[in-house]
Amino acid sequence: MSRVALRRAGTMGAVLLLCLAAIGVRLGYVQAIRSEAYAAEARKQRVRNITLPARRGAIYDRYGGELAVSIPARTVYGNPKLITDPAATARTLAPLLERDAVPIEADLRKNSSFVYLARRIGLVTAEKVEELKLPGIGVVDEPRRLYPNENLASAVVGFIGTDQKGLAGIEFGYDKLLGGRPGWRVLEQDPRGRRIPQGVFTEQPPVPGSDVMLTIDPDLQLSTEAALQRAVEKTRANGGIAVALDPRTGEIFAMANNPTFDPNIIDGLDPQAIKNRAVTDAYEPGSVNKIITASAALAEGAIKPDEQMWVPYSIKIADATFIEHEHGARSLDLRGILTQSSNLGTIRLAQELGAEKLDEYFKSFGYGKTTGLGFPGESAGMLPSAGRWETSLPTMAIGQGLSVTPLQIAQAFATIANDGVVVEPRLVSGWVDPQGDIHRTPEARRHRVIPDEVASTVRDMLRTVVAEGTGVLAQIPGYDVAGKTGTARRLKEGVGYSGHIASFVGMFPANAPRLVIAIVLDNAVPIEGGLAAAPAFAEIGKEAVRILRIPPGA
Repeated sequence: MSRVALRRAGTMGAVLLLCLAAIGVRLGYVQAIRSEAYAAEARKQRVRNITLPARRGAIYDRYGGELAVSIPARTVYGNPKLITDPAATARTLAPLLERDAVPIEADLRKNSSFVYLARRIGLVTAEKVEELKLPGIGVVDEPRRLYPNENLASAVVGFIGTDQKGLAGIEFGYDKLLGGRPGWRVLEQDPRGRRIPQGVFTEQPPVPGSDVMLTIDPDLQLSTEAALQRAVEKTRANGGIAVALDPRTGEIFAMANNPTFDPNIIDGLDPQAIKNRAVTDAYEPGSVNKIITASAALAEGAIKPDEQMWVPYSIKIADATFIEHEHGARSLDLRGILTQSSNLGTIRLAQELGAEKLDEYFKSFGYGKTTGLGFPGESAGMLPSAGRWETSLPTMAIGQGLSVTPLQIAQAFATIANDGVVVEPRLVSGWVDPQGDIHRTPEARRHRVIPDEVASTVRDMLRTVVAEGTGVLAQIPGYDVAGKTGTARRLKEGVGYSGHIASFVGMFPANAPRLVIAIVLDNAVPIEGGLAAAPAFAEIGKEAVRILRIPPGA
């Protein structure tokens, strides 16, 4: 071999030795220094962490009917790191998932080890996806929320978001109880997404949520919603609210809002439309508020049941003059004041009581604080402190200058119905845990507000309101009804008033009431509660008699 050939061979050998040395150094670096990092990277490509959603508890009415339930469904996901041909995979999945291939491909090209491709699809479709055995594509159980009765009590029940978290109503307020606790699964997969038999596999099963039981009577709820809808349409009102409850227990049998919505379809909903306005929205109650002024006057001895009181044509208080245009000066007893819904008569009663004492009774009846229902977003209304009333005593007495929710005014009438004892309203009667054990909610708190004889006297006077006064359209054939009409100025956003609120709140049978119903219509025509709201009370009452089997002399 020539010297040139020998030099070339030597040079090549040296280069080869240098390459081998470099490879050896690199191998040593990878195996000795970076081994843990590369092992972790390889592990990330093989090991999957999957969240196992918990079955969300159901929401039932008082008889066990389903208002919200989770049904079996499955979710398709992808691991882009295991997918070699995103375009082909997307074209294969598109018809099954009912999505365009382009966005699926975009999902599969993301720099992630987990992407959702289709949430909560049917079991048959999910099975077809599994049968394809596509690399990097998997399927996991993920229940879907269903509201079988659609609009029924939707503002009460509420709804959940895509993450299975409650966003409104009972779904939100009792989310922790309903939601349970999600589980997890860690497993090792090959490049085709199949589990490696001897690979990592650990699992923590999810804990199902508890089922929540409501006090809602589904038949009365349906009838109430239908009657409210007809009242809104007939009076061309902006909307309406109705509450029906048992004054003895505080159980709410029906709570209706109009307009309403379908919680199965929540995209594009107006945030105002999903509120349970019976507890979240406060308004000036108007003349229905006079029952508190009348009850306080009786309880404090400011007037006797049959005592006549001189009611002038007008009353001047500070710089304000109050006039009853439809009446002249006259003498009225308390029954007459309530039956004729006399503003000046009620103002005279308030003057006899004084601001401090009337404020005391407003608070005892539940004004200025939440009812204890525990519903999310419940308003306490607005009750100015007595020290700031100044010239507001007359307006507060007749239901202006303060605000209450429809539930608060229903609770006030329920106190009269329940012989002077206020009972916290209840919407949830209990829950059933994953083990099947039933847990009842605590007994509703109650306290006496007025003596039972005062409550009985006021009920008797309210019977006259319905028998021959402003509430005659609230009559229910065969039953004595006690109630009060209300027409109040409508607060507008910002400052001032625009339009009116028409209301009627009543109870029956008057001697021992089994049911209190409150109707509130927003900007109805006619504006009077006796003309706009009382007929809806009668319609709901007639159905309640049948549904709840209330005897005439209960």
